[in-house]
Amino acid sequence: MKEKFFNAVKFAPVILFWFVVWEGAAFLIQSDIIIVSPRVTFARLFELGATAGFWGSIGTSLGRILRGFLLALGAGVVLAALCAKFKIAERLVLPAVKVLNAVPIASFTILALMAFHSSNLSIFIAFVTVLPIVFFNTLKGIESTSPQLLEMANIFRVPTYKKIFYIYLKTLAPFVASAATTGVGFAWKSGIAAELIGVVRGTIGANLHTARIFLNTADLFAWTIAIVVLSYLMENALRFFFGKVIK
Repeated sequence: MKEKFFNAVKFAPVILFWFVVWEGAAFLIQSDIIIVSPRVTFARLFELGATAGFWGSIGTSLGRILRGFLLALGAGVVLAALCAKFKIAERLVLPAVKVLNAVPIASFTILALMAFHSSNLSIFIAFVTVLPIVFFNTLKGIESTSPQLLEMANIFRVPTYKKIFYIYLKTLAPFVASAATTGVGFAWKSGIAAELIGVVRGTIGANLHTARIFLNTADLFAWTIAIVVLSYLMENALRFFFGKVIK
């Protein structure tokens, strides 16, 4: 606890420095359309925070993006396990996952808007963005499993469920944790971008779209800070969870 406190104290001057830079940029540019000061941004954030619509949009976006992220986490682990076990699965799945990793988010968003209702858009986009990250990390973790441990387990006829729990899961946990903490940031970026492109009502992306249409930079900055905070909280929640699992 003390270590975290001292780290926060050490980081405070860095935050203060960038706030000064931000304030200085707003003072020099003198255009509320291009940039607004931290004071204006946080004042607007507190105003928005007092409205039900603000929390409703956050709840909607959070629920959908989290759903897509968790689906990708589960699917990525399962697909990686199948590819590691069966060569035919690897030949079939690997090219598809590589394509998912290469196709731009904008292309997926437009295709998704043609295929199904926009309310499911951020779920789908978060899923296809995070899936390759989880898949490749998990596959790398499986390949890193000690062959000596597996050989010893086979010699002593250790049951399969025990091998999975005591060997594979212990080896895989850091790789999956890394994929999850990295992927959650990508899930937020891609999910919000999809909501913005699709103008999905009642979401953070739709509010960003409105701010853009009306050139309301204060709202744009306020919503952006909310996104950053939510992403940070989710990432740290995952770090805490996987920290307990790995121990």
